[in-house]
Amino acid sequence: MQAVRALTIHFLDGTHISFGFPAQRANDAARSIMLEEIMAAPNLMIEADGALLIYPVSAIKSVQLTDLTGETIKMPSKNIIRGATVIT
Repeated sequence: MQAVRALTIHFLDGTHISFGFPAQRANDAARSIMLEEIMAAPNLMIEADGALLIYPVSAIKSVQLTDLTGETIKMPSKNIIRGATVIT
């Protein structure tokens, strides 16, 4: 199974963990619904390497989702600022 997306979870204590995974839904609308459901839950659950990892959302500072193919992650939402650049 080849990873197409990467998810990095940044925790409040300054640590982070990253995962590679295939697309979870077939289209943008289904992905948007899935992401909304995940973010509304009290825990972020990830099945990885034969284990179920459960992270309390209250311990998460931010989540970064990246498409490893170079494509823009398209989510049909009015709440997304698009085309931004990180300035440090």
